[in-house]
Amino acid sequence: MKQLGSLLLAEIIKEHRHSFHSKMIYFSLLVWPVINFVTAYYSFAPFRMGADSPLARFISYEQLPLFLLTGYLGYIFYWCLVQSSWQMSFERQAGTMEMIFISPVNRLAFLYGRSLSSLIEGVWLFFCFVLLALFFVDGIQLSGWWAPPLAFLILLVSAIVWGGFLCVLFLFSRDSSFLYTVLDEPMLIFSGVRLPPMAFPVWAKVISFCFPLTYALQLIRELLMEGASLQTMLPSMGLLAAVLLVLVTATVVLLKQAEKHMKKTGNMVMY
Repeated sequence: MKQLGSLLLAEIIKEHRHSFHSKMIYFSLLVWPVINFVTAYYSFAPFRMGADSPLARFISYEQLPLFLLTGYLGYIFYWCLVQSSWQMSFERQAGTMEMIFISPVNRLAFLYGRSLSSLIEGVWLFFCFVLLALFFVDGIQLSGWWAPPLAFLILLVSAIVWGGFLCVLFLFSRDSSFLYTVLDEPMLIFSGVRLPPMAFPVWAKVISFCFPLTYALQLIRELLMEGASLQTMLPSMGLLAAVLLVLVTATVVLLKQAEKHMKKTGNMVMY
């Protein structure tokens, strides 16, 4: 366990020095999510949002700011990991990945340490903005003091598991930029960040169920917007746990396959 903690810490320090070496990076991590949030909110302004509008069946206009805040907070959590996984291709070309994989380092510790580092440093600034904004919006309904910490824990755990799975996917090819395109924008559209998935047509609902962010946002909104109790949330929590278990299992299996292929070809930098 001590060795595992050391590996996690080493990967976190490496990622910090590699990706967060400038104050301007932290500035951008606050500015562009806030711009996206404001753009999304005012994109609803030209449309009728009264009680007789089609969207009112799924969300009231008074709860729209809170709906978007929670949606973008969850999206930022997951987006940071998509970007971090995509940057693995640069480490492969530089030979860093090859050096890591010929060492006896625990592979899962490396993957989840990388995800944890990118997540903490990538979201804390926007997370503070959301906490401040919550004081000025309506629609917050909490069952107890434990609801916000539990919502944060759900986002943190599910995002780290998602990040570990993405890192393995990006191990299978040196040029995986197409995965970044496939995973980033569709996740923003179909996971319920800006619109409730229940308002989608059937084909879009099927796509939304492929992203774990959909289940995480459902739980967070039950906690913060509906005042749901733990008992009523058990089915949703069980569903998210099952999805995360599938992702962890897939991560372990795919990691072994990627390493097996690397040993067969003998060169991780090129394949």
